[in-house]
Amino acid sequence: MGDPEFDSYKQAQDLPPHKLAVLRRFFEDYKALEDKAVVVEDILLAEAALRVIEDCVAAYRKQFVQA
Repeated sequence: MGDPEFDSYKQAQDLPPHKLAVLRRFFEDYKALEDKAVVVEDILLAEAALRVIEDCVAAYRKQFVQA
């Protein structure tokens, strides 16, 4: 947020193809450093990522945060 290079993009699909390729390669290489293979499939809309993040936060709270 606040980065003028990316502020106008609302979805990953709005990025230029080269930027998407760089993003995809980052995630592939990141796991390779852990000697793990990863296949980056489709890059989904921001709403799908938000749902995953919300589910993960809820699971974390259930596991680690006492009510």
